[in-house]
Amino acid sequence: MRRISLALTTAALIGTAAAVAAPAQAAGPAAAPQAVRAASACHEDNAMIYTDGTRLRTKASTSGGVIGQLYFGDPIRILRSSGGWDYVQLKEKSKGGLGKGTRGWVAHKNIIPPFCGH
Repeated sequence: MRRISLALTTAALIGTAAAVAAPAQAAGPAAAPQAVRAASACHEDNAMIYTDGTRLRTKASTSGGVIGQLYFGDPIRILRSSGGWDYVQLKEKSKGGLGKGTRGWVAHKNIIPPFCGH
């Protein structure tokens, strides 16, 4: 139930097909194959920040310099991952004022990953 709730929240904020997929999966096994197909178009481009005040850093470490802060719902593109960190690019100006296209490292725990119908 928690996964479905997270998927619905994610879908509502980033506008993916997941909003249709999650309730169909909850309805039962017969509805699941269609739901998975509808949501399978997701990719690392449909992620977003999960927490307020998340630090965007220059390195994949808490010792990395802070570029700025990101806030819940800031849309990001995951470019690569290393350990518990993701190198991301902002898809639009952040709520904290960072410009579209700004890149840096974010702790993975602060990201809502793309919903892929799993």
